[in-house]
Amino acid sequence: MRFEQLPLDIVMEPAATLDNFIVGANGGALTCLKQMQEKSEPQLIYLWGESGVGKTHLAVAMGLKEKDVPAFSTDRLRYAVDDVDTLTEEGLDRLFALINEVRVHSGATLVMTGKKSPAEKFVRPDICTRLTWGAVFHIKPLEGDMWKAISAQAEERGIEVTAEAENWMKNYLPRDIKTLSQLLNEMDRELLAKKKATVTIPALKAWLTKHGENL
Repeated sequence: MRFEQLPLDIVMEPAATLDNFIVGANGGALTCLKQMQEKSEPQLIYLWGESGVGKTHLAVAMGLKEKDVPAFSTDRLRYAVDDVDTLTEEGLDRLFALINEVRVHSGATLVMTGKKSPAEKFVRPDICTRLTWGAVFHIKPLEGDMWKAISAQAEERGIEVTAEAENWMKNYLPRDIKTLSQLLNEMDRELLAKKKATVTIPALKAWLTKHGENL
């Protein structure tokens, strides 16, 4: 059975929160985000790093709702903008306005993410300068902690990942939490449909055959 044929509402992706973010070497960023969540200080945070390190997870936990840059509203306090480096000129104009509005409204906060450091001047100067108006953190990839995180996610879902299957994943799959979490989510759907609870190497090979060119 193909994954798309399974009912998508059977298995829900765990909600992204600060509490279920796998910290690794990013303790400083997590502490600052929790302070922002609790005290609205600092008002601005920019998170940068390579794909798959958890920036979007943190953005969702801190208020990301839209794919586009939202307009400021006095009825809303929490904002997040993902992938600043991919915004169009119009998107950058909206981000410029949003940053300025958040700065002058006490209690409002904005988390922004991108792949590059502001020091690389990867975007127009007025935006690049504003990315540094608050706290800036490099979100680093997980190393050994990543496999602990995957094991914890599997246990939470009631899935058993055998030692053989884990070794196969280490050898043949990208070592980023986003890809491996996606795999577990889809494995969960398939196992539920087949009334099984163990991830096997044949199932992993089938998943890689399907998704390999997109990794």
